[in-house]
Amino acid sequence: MLLAREKKIVTLLIEHEDKLTTTQIATSLKVSSRTIKADIKKINEELEKHSCRINSQQGVGLWIEYDNHEAKKYLKEVTRDTADLYLSPEVRKYHLAVELLLQDDYTSMEALAKEYYISKATVLNDLNELDELWEHYGVHFIKKVKYGIKVEGNESQIRSALLEALKRAGGRQKVTVSNIQSHFTSVELKDLREIIGQMEGRFQFILTDISVGELMLDLAVMLERLSAGKTMDHEGSIPGRESRRMDFVLGYLKEHLTESFGIEIPDTEDCYLRICLSGLRFHVPMEKEQSLKEKRERNPEMFDYMMDLLMECDRKFYLQLEEDDELINALMDHLECMVLRLHSKMYTYNPILDAIKKELFYEYEIASFFMSKFTVKYGFNPTEDEIGFITFHIGTSIERMKQKQHQKFTATLVCMTGFGTSQFLRAKLAGSFSNLEIREVFSASRLSEIKLEKQDFVIATVPIELEGIPVIQVSPVLSETDIKKIQKFLMKKKEYEPETQKNYEYLQQFLHSEIAMFDCDLKSKEEVIHLLGSRMITEGYVDEGFIDSVFERENLSETALGNLIAIPHAFEGHIKKQGIGIMTLKKPINWGDEKVQLIFLLSLDVNSKDYIKGIFGDVLELTKDKKAMEVILKARRFSEMFR
Repeated sequence: MLLAREKKIVTLLIEHEDKLTTTQIATSLKVSSRTIKADIKKINEELEKHSCRINSQQGVGLWIEYDNHEAKKYLKEVTRDTADLYLSPEVRKYHLAVELLLQDDYTSMEALAKEYYISKATVLNDLNELDELWEHYGVHFIKKVKYGIKVEGNESQIRSALLEALKRAGGRQKVTVSNIQSHFTSVELKDLREIIGQMEGRFQFILTDISVGELMLDLAVMLERLSAGKTMDHEGSIPGRESRRMDFVLGYLKEHLTESFGIEIPDTEDCYLRICLSGLRFHVPMEKEQSLKEKRERNPEMFDYMMDLLMECDRKFYLQLEEDDELINALMDHLECMVLRLHSKMYTYNPILDAIKKELFYEYEIASFFMSKFTVKYGFNPTEDEIGFITFHIGTSIERMKQKQHQKFTATLVCMTGFGTSQFLRAKLAGSFSNLEIREVFSASRLSEIKLEKQDFVIATVPIELEGIPVIQVSPVLSETDIKKIQKFLMKKKEYEPETQKNYEYLQQFLHSEIAMFDCDLKSKEEVIHLLGSRMITEGYVDEGFIDSVFERENLSETALGNLIAIPHAFEGHIKKQGIGIMTLKKPINWGDEKVQLIFLLSLDVNSKDYIKGIFGDVLELTKDKKAMEVILKARRFSEMFR
């Protein structure tokens, strides 16, 4: 019979399309290559009983061969639920944290080593990696000779640390009940899921899947601690979040939890439960939607500051977020819940964060800018997960703007030079603006007949003035200047934009040979930013504070996009001249969790607002354009990049 790690090795070889080396498997499982080689010998002893085996070839790698359908069926059974059986060192240390947080007394190293089939030295190594967790939640890790180890803190600190450790032990993307049920002796997690489902039906709201999992853990931790005689040490309320409906939901939940698990829930738990319920996200909300006026009355300071930041985002990124009532409504709800969660140290995970950062990095950059300002005022550090949630709100608003672009604009044409000229203008306008409809053509003598309420604006070949409607004067031949004039008007009116340019024209416009460096032999992102940043300082593109500002932005969230590209930049300021520094590397380097070989260091300020989205769009296209990437990485001169 195969052990958990042995099953994991088989699973890796089956699921991976290419052959894997011993080193690659060892790195994945965080053990030595020697250990993997020993495991493979044991695995083959078992596999050969079922007409299959792991083969190897030097310089090629490892792969599994099997002879018949029965062997394939056996391998399928081996790999089933492997993720639940094998605890990687990264996950195991959080299981150890949960064990310690649930215990009042000292626990011996020997007991933990025996329970997890590891050595005492491995237990100690795992626990040493938890220092950041203890420090973050204010709990104290205590080691005492002949007694063992324990953690101490107040009940709020213990619960917050427990929730974090359980989420990480259960799986970042989605908490797996089977992975953490063993830690709960008083609670069946599947029963909690049923109670949450019944509560949704009773009060006609629907939680997101992530929130169901989070609430299940919140309740499980509360019940487990209450069964051990541990209660929250204060009562309280949440300003601005009280409602009769919340009171009904809270009462229902306490009653059914007591009935199901036989654990009395004292009033001192009400504040904890309100925080848990207020921090949830919904498909169908619990509370009736409020007007923007009512939301502002609930928390005027936060509402006004949010609006100030949206206006700042609009100025920086040339958007119209402050005019989107749907965004304002949803964002205010999210921010209130977020502040409540983070101040209570009840963190949430975003299961598709990596995809958001790669596919929505323009929107993610806007959200990062927003959060960098918001979190300073409210006194906590922004997490990438929360930035990812804000990204969706902003991305949804931008999509609504795009939909407006596809709505027909209507205009009346006022022309003095006859039918032929008016038809020419009509045809040229149609060719230049696919979403512009010329409703009617009038002469200047018939201006009084124009139905102003049915027009967005008027285009005239003669100087005229009309009260209550914009007039754009153009020449009878509709010059390029005239077209740009109309484009500018439409852009301001409904965020109209011309079709995206091709051939990376936005990007090329800001690349310059004096800030381009090719085939550099560097080992870290710090070296890259210092070297390329120094070149841009020398060439007069940025000031001396630019490099430090870039590192501040990196500390908020890594700027690697995947597919070997990173776009480091400062948030604002330090720009003396518009430009984009470019660097290619001999070999990819680690940039957070990504590998990077092509770097664009942005020196752009608000004066380039018309181009920012186009530049981000070009970079996004480049991440998907293997041929263009190959050309750029092979280039040794500036002129070779976009051949």
